[in-house]
Amino acid sequence: MPPHRPSAPITRGDRVTAPVTGLGDGPDGIAKVDDYVVFVPGVLPGEEATFDVTSAARKHGRGELVSVQRPSPDRVKARCAHFLQCGGCHRQHQRYDAQLLSKQQRLQKGLDHALGHGAIAVAPTVPAASPYGERHKVALHLMHDARGTLVGGLHRARSPELVAVTECPASDALAWDLVQDAIFLLRRLPHRAWDPWFAPKELLRSVLVRATTQGEAHLVFVATQPEIPGLDELIDALHRAGATSVSVNHNDGDPARLLGPRTQLVSGRPYIYEELGGIRYRIAPTAFFQTSPRMAFELVQHVVAFLQPGRDDHVADLYCGVGLLTLPLAQRSKSAWGVELHGAAVDDARASAQQNSIANVTFRCGQVDGWLAACRKGELQKPALVALDPPREGLTPAVIAELKALAPRKLAYVSCEPQALQRDLPALRDAGFVVRSVTPFDMFPQTAHVEAVACLERSS
Repeated sequence: MPPHRPSAPITRGDRVTAPVTGLGDGPDGIAKVDDYVVFVPGVLPGEEATFDVTSAARKHGRGELVSVQRPSPDRVKARCAHFLQCGGCHRQHQRYDAQLLSKQQRLQKGLDHALGHGAIAVAPTVPAASPYGERHKVALHLMHDARGTLVGGLHRARSPELVAVTECPASDALAWDLVQDAIFLLRRLPHRAWDPWFAPKELLRSVLVRATTQGEAHLVFVATQPEIPGLDELIDALHRAGATSVSVNHNDGDPARLLGPRTQLVSGRPYIYEELGGIRYRIAPTAFFQTSPRMAFELVQHVVAFLQPGRDDHVADLYCGVGLLTLPLAQRSKSAWGVELHGAAVDDARASAQQNSIANVTFRCGQVDGWLAACRKGELQKPALVALDPPREGLTPAVIAELKALAPRKLAYVSCEPQALQRDLPALRDAGFVVRSVTPFDMFPQTAHVEAVACLERSS
């Protein structure tokens, strides 16, 4: 006879008041009805909240906040009018120092589970230069409001539905204003917004801006065709609005993908440049670069300080992107090489090395495990020090096996996903590396996202 499975103590449509006991990994707080967990956005630990139950599965439910009866001392007024309507921010209702503490605690809890309680003490979260205005990359999806006017929108949390947004204090002012101006100017053209279900043949998909701390901005229009008729009529106005470069990206594919494979420059330079720590980085419109340049520099300094490359050291940078870590490491070492799958990023890295007169660095395009195997066979210089910044999925078993075989002296692992870090650190420990420190960096203030650097040394 199968075991009895108790049903939820609440049902959809109920209005419930319950204590909030913790925070989830995203926008949700955790409310408890007896021992039953309900995820409710916009609440904080220690509060008592009233919410409407929107779903009640066997293991947990979801709710929509109605009111807070006993506010937390960490509660503040959200700065953005769209908070909790769009999915761009999770924690604007939480005092900033409490946000930093919650990110440290989230990492600590996960690593206690993965490595054993007390195995590593997570350092305090390194704060952003400012709690707002740090997002230098802004992407809005195009849609029509109730009056048929072209506007920009963001997805609701956990939903493909778009919400029109008119402000974003979390974003850099130049990037945000340029996106808004670009959408306003697009209204002069006869084109309409694309919708994968209701308007799949329309032209306009998204508007993307990446701005630098030096005031440059690359504006990219994403369209279902390679060209946008009439766009040339808007170019002068777009440059006056702050665009140093204007491009069109052709994306007629997957609705979940922001960019397609082909980008055509329309006006200005094909690249923008960001300068961090005296190094000038070239950035293509489709290449990855950290959303917050100032926090990226904090992270670079941390990695360099731990690895401490000397003039006799060879360094490898895995998943190197445009060379954010590779170039400053090369400046301090005998030689460095970086590996990256994205060809445009490799082109940027090579151009940046040349422009900064850094000659002792080599960049390779391809899979990391393949190039590590080539290194083991002598085709690349064996590194004493390794930096790695993998995608959200973390490291593959093949990469960990190659690192075990190469046995570098130190590893600096940059992680953008705590769950992947919790899985990979025990595997790296089994491969012969000891975790010396883990430090979170607040790359995305006002959200639940946690970036971290784990520093490891080869076991003696």
